[in-house]
Amino acid sequence: MFKSGRTSLRLSLQFAFLYSVLSAVIFAGAYWFSNYEVRDWLHDQMNSDREILLEIFEENGIDDLVKSVDVMARVNFENARIFQLLGPDGTVLAGNITQIDGEEQREYVSAENVFIIGEHEEEISGYWIIDEKFGQYTLVQGTGNHVIAEVLEALGISLVSGFILIMGIGSFAGVWVGRLTEQRIEAISTTMEEVADGKLAARIPIDETSNDDLDRVSTSINNTLEKLENLMESQVQISNDIAHDLRTPLQRLRQRLEKMANQQAVDTNEAVVALAQTEDIINTFNALLRIAQIEAGDRRERFRRTDLRDLVINVYDAFEPTAEDAGQQLRLKISDQPLYVLGDSDLLMQLISNLVENALRHTPEGTIISMEASFSNGAPLLCIADTGPGIAREDREKVFRRFYRGEKSRTSGGNGLGLSLCKAIAELHYAELMVSDNQPGVRILVDFPPAAD
Repeated sequence: MFKSGRTSLRLSLQFAFLYSVLSAVIFAGAYWFSNYEVRDWLHDQMNSDREILLEIFEENGIDDLVKSVDVMARVNFENARIFQLLGPDGTVLAGNITQIDGEEQREYVSAENVFIIGEHEEEISGYWIIDEKFGQYTLVQGTGNHVIAEVLEALGISLVSGFILIMGIGSFAGVWVGRLTEQRIEAISTTMEEVADGKLAARIPIDETSNDDLDRVSTSINNTLEKLENLMESQVQISNDIAHDLRTPLQRLRQRLEKMANQQAVDTNEAVVALAQTEDIINTFNALLRIAQIEAGDRRERFRRTDLRDLVINVYDAFEPTAEDAGQQLRLKISDQPLYVLGDSDLLMQLISNLVENALRHTPEGTIISMEASFSNGAPLLCIADTGPGIAREDREKVFRRFYRGEKSRTSGGNGLGLSLCKAIAELHYAELMVSDNQPGVRILVDFPPAAD
């Protein structure tokens, strides 16, 4: 149910009111400015007539001035313009003004105080007056205020109508925008309530044709919910994997310990095997804990610019004798230029070691394992490839899951966490870990972002 007290509607109406107030101020300013400009134009017109009459007086004398004033007084429409020419003794020589009552210093005189030959124009309620000396003579001019009144009346009607229209449209738009905004906020709130109730698959509906702030916020929330859903699914999967993969070794350890408990003298070999099984379980939990710590991003404060070539060479030196003893070949190819990456050198060393160790463990005698560090599109690239049996296409994404072991690796050692750890380290360093076919064998690429200078 939409409520008028909601924040979005209240803000919309407040902005509509603000726009209305601003419009009223602007309209008032326009009204005042128009009044000023029309009055200025009327004075300019009277000054222009004064200059014409002054020129006639200076060139032709008083007689032509009298005739000209009488002509101007007669030709104006309904006495909208009034003229009076006074002699040295105050005698009216020409014009349509017979008398003006009021103070001598005057600028605006009411029509009631101006006596003229003929009738006043109905809309004239006063005259703007100017006096000018032509030698011993005085010229009085006046212009009715009906022009200003008509202009301001039309302008006032337009401005008031426009203001009312803006108020109406602004209020309607405010309510409409507030309603739409509230509906979208309500959709966000409803989605978050569904998520709080455990429906992690709930998403906020987004209009693909729009790209405003609420859409961007909704997109960010949806992305966060998707990551949360994936994380929860991953946690469920991890719990299931832990229960499934650790149950067997724990049962075997328990059986062995029960057997030892029933013995009068503890068999040393049995104790050694039990200790080895315990160590394997502890190592598995330590690997899980390490993956969790890495995924939390706790190690990023230790990031430094590191030359990837040095790490690759160290891993090669460490595993080359092992490969030779197993009848495998470990080959090295590195760039002549430094391959700087921003990261934790210890974790990067473990990443490379795990990839090489995984290749050595899961490939037969005679396999060639290649280690290559080079540039790709201006960024460091690590490639570990082998000529072994490879990984089935449907298993290439699964190999990074915790405890996952393909059918070909069931008989080999390990706990199924090596590549999961590699994945976590790569994501910590914003690198992309990819598996592809080496024809034959498998190729694993680690595409690092370029390190900042």
